[in-house]
Amino acid sequence: MVFSYIYFMQYYCDNGRHLICVPYSIENLHKMARELGIKPCWFHKNHYDIPKRRIKEIQAKCVVVTSKEILSIIKSVENS
Repeated sequence: MVFSYIYFMQYYCDNGRHLICVPYSIENLHKMARELGIKPCWFHKNHYDIPKRRIKEIQAKCVVVTSKEILSIIKSVENS
């Protein structure tokens, strides 16, 4: 018997155009970007920026949080 685990990523963004996902990992960030049609050039070390012309569209697919909460998610993984 083969078991397959399916998990869903939740997207988070702030009003400063920063975009991440949970579960947070660099691999998942790139997967998220592919799913949302965001080009790799928008990647910056530990997050993606949302292209200005797509802010409303992408925010509609995310939980909008504060910049502090974005940093907290990133740091919680980096420090573990």
